[in-house]
Amino acid sequence: MQFHPSFSRAGLLALAVAAGDAQAAEWRGLLDVRAVAADAPRSFLDGGLGKTRSEDGLQLGQAVLRGDADLSDTISGTLELSADDRHNGVVDVREAWLGWSPLPTGAWKTRVKVGQFFAPSSVEIDYDGIGWTPKRTISSSAINSWIGEELRTNGVEWSGRRLGRHAGARYDVGLVAAVFNGNDPTGTLLAWRGWSISDRIAGRNEALRLADLPVYRADGDIPRQSRTIHPFRELDGRLGYYVGANFNLGARLELAALRYDNRADPLVVKNGQYAWRTRFDHLSMVLRPGGGWEVLAQAMRGDTLMGNNAVSLDFQSWYALLSHPVGPGTLAARYDRFSTSEHDALPGDPNNETGHCLALAYSLPLTDALSLITEALRISSERAARTLIGERRAQRERSVTVALRRRF
Repeated sequence: MQFHPSFSRAGLLALAVAAGDAQAAEWRGLLDVRAVAADAPRSFLDGGLGKTRSEDGLQLGQAVLRGDADLSDTISGTLELSADDRHNGVVDVREAWLGWSPLPTGAWKTRVKVGQFFAPSSVEIDYDGIGWTPKRTISSSAINSWIGEELRTNGVEWSGRRLGRHAGARYDVGLVAAVFNGNDPTGTLLAWRGWSISDRIAGRNEALRLADLPVYRADGDIPRQSRTIHPFRELDGRLGYYVGANFNLGARLELAALRYDNRADPLVVKNGQYAWRTRFDHLSMVLRPGGGWEVLAQAMRGDTLMGNNAVSLDFQSWYALLSHPVGPGTLAARYDRFSTSEHDALPGDPNNETGHCLALAYSLPLTDALSLITEALRISSERAARTLIGERRAQRERSVTVALRRRF
């Protein structure tokens, strides 16, 4: 089974035409303008090994347009575009998919998605919102920052949920399974850049520039690897998969687990891109004990391999987030820990990393469509590879960001 490269382009065109003609089409948008004051080393977006995208001054955080169309009683389509001066071509596609939700005949409700979309792996994100944007903070956790940049499903997903109210139970249970291609370079960023803390979401045609490390220079140990990464390319013709399960006790408790494996052949390299065999296990929890309190937690543990043990490492991260209404807005605090541990054949290419981050955010609704969010970040991390490009091994980064978000 193979997904042709023209599939997404044709599907995108069909979605755009259908969304324009369908009576039930709904177009929504998000514009995020922000001011940043940062005390941070060179960003990973500028060839450094810093953990944030922060730069002092006024910035365009996000500009997103999303179209949702009901094409029939059971078929819908979604198209999401984003604009960013860091994208290839400025405007890019985040998601483009068709969904089929047959009318339920019992307690089970099912859906099939076909196209390009995010795996159901984040509890920070507002899935009913726009732009895969965190609800309570400006930045995402390390886990979801990586997912936003380097993971995207290009394939078919089936999901089913057994609704407790139709089965005499107080809880819902769900299952999800998908097969996909086009995510073979996944793992490159974790190995050679490490974790990040940001809200940057990669587009389908994204090209990410790595730091100028010696290992993939022309005279380095892996000269066939390009310094520019295209995370959503298909290289080996093999399908990856993910499977998961979830449990909901009303709105009070949500639990989920996911197993991801891109099944890439680590010996394949095409046009400067290696395939990385990347797999991980993921757990998440949302607890709402009452009184407006929310507790969110996610944990991830996995490994990635490229070449004949040329680059091989384990990676792990977790975070906990606590939020509560304070005055007219909501206060949130998040604590992250993240690390990578290498065990490969190239000692001159150090990829070990440890770090932690504290984020404090306050979101204030101004109108139904306008909100103001303030966030302070403090990140400490240690990475030996920084010394190879003239940076300090241990770095501390601080930033304060004020974002004005307009939804339309």
